[in-house]
Amino acid sequence: MARHAGACALWLAFACLAGAADAQTGAPERLELSLEEAVRLALSKSRSAIEARLGREEQQLSLEVAEERYDPVAGSLNLGTNAASRGDETADVSLGPSLRVPTGGSFRLSWRKPLAGERDREASTTLSFSQPLLRGFGPELDTQPLRRARLQERVNLRRFRDAAAGIVEGAISAYRGVLRARQRVVIARESLERAQRQLEINRALVEAGRMAPQDLVQTEADVANKEFALTDTENALEQANSSLVNTLDLEEGVRVDPQAEAPVEPEQPDLDESMETAFARRTDWLSAETGIELARMGLQSAENNLLPDLRLSARAAHRSGRDRTDWTGGLNLTVPLQNDDARRGLTRARNNMRRAEMNLAERRQSIRIQVRRAVHDVAVALRQIDLSRQARALAEQKLDVERRKLQQGLSSAFQVSRFEDDLVTAQRRELDAVAHYRDSLGSLDRTLGTTLDRWGISVEQVGR
Repeated sequence: MARHAGACALWLAFACLAGAADAQTGAPERLELSLEEAVRLALSKSRSAIEARLGREEQQLSLEVAEERYDPVAGSLNLGTNAASRGDETADVSLGPSLRVPTGGSFRLSWRKPLAGERDREASTTLSFSQPLLRGFGPELDTQPLRRARLQERVNLRRFRDAAAGIVEGAISAYRGVLRARQRVVIARESLERAQRQLEINRALVEAGRMAPQDLVQTEADVANKEFALTDTENALEQANSSLVNTLDLEEGVRVDPQAEAPVEPEQPDLDESMETAFARRTDWLSAETGIELARMGLQSAENNLLPDLRLSARAAHRSGRDRTDWTGGLNLTVPLQNDDARRGLTRARNNMRRAEMNLAERRQSIRIQVRRAVHDVAVALRQIDLSRQARALAEQKLDVERRKLQQGLSSAFQVSRFEDDLVTAQRRELDAVAHYRDSLGSLDRTLGTTLDRWGISVEQVGR
């Protein structure tokens, strides 16, 4: 990891130095990058990655707040003075820490010390405790905010992974777009060279009297079309490079030289294993499962809100300078005479529970369909590579045979031009088939939630 990060930094530094030198000559800055280096550069330096990291840090702050629910609270330190008409001026200091417990109760300790005045010179300490016994009683209810925050944190972490995977996919798509555009330029240039050689051959045939001069028009037109096609592909390469530069947030004018990828290796993903992986890694499935848990908590809370409020309270007060402590305690029962809001809340909670269950079932079906389709697309794309290679080889043979027939006067320049176009089409189709296969693997990773795993990336690298 560190080695790749250092390599990217070195290349960027080299690019900056090269840019200073090229500024005088007007030549574009060039930066050689492998696909892996481009991915890690996008994850560490792009604005999207930094924005994702900032959002993630804010989400972690929300969890920290929830985790502090049962931590002691220091309270506040109060300093105050009072003045009365009889001239009895006082000054005192007080402190009141508190502690919440998972049963729903809370302790509060208060301490007060007069600093001046004729009365109440002794310090007083009071410990109070309050505990609900019906509504709001028990860890199942009181720990709900903490459990909700932890469940949401799991979803947030998965969504952060999805955001990182999206950055990876964007960098891969832009990088391969440059590679594909460059290969199209090669195909167009080779096609132009073949057309130019054919024009020379045809001119020699005309001079030898074996071809009519008007037949040169077809070949000359073919050369002009090939030149136009070459300029079009070169322009597409320039646009693809600009898109990659923008994706990686590089300096304007940088020309990226991508390294060719290794030949594709056939993969045959197993459907059952893919299904299992998808249900274990996908964010939308985790969100649906979390929705069930949250709805269940909401229903439990709504049912509890229908209960009366019975509260136990206790208080112990002690003054310095005295030998006794005063104890007080009591029960307080509150029964609402009209609790329509709680009944409505219970109806909504039950409906939310049903919606969560239906959403889980719908998500299960959708994921199964998507995984099955993605696995099938990989198999089809792999088969298309073989077919496109066969078609390209046959197109080459067909063009070679037709050229020989033309030299023997058994064909025409128009027919050779048609077969030349067929070869270019077959070459592009083979190029697109390989690209589609790689894209189908990326789509499968996205469907299974394994994009970062394939590239060996941890979320800690994002935006750093």
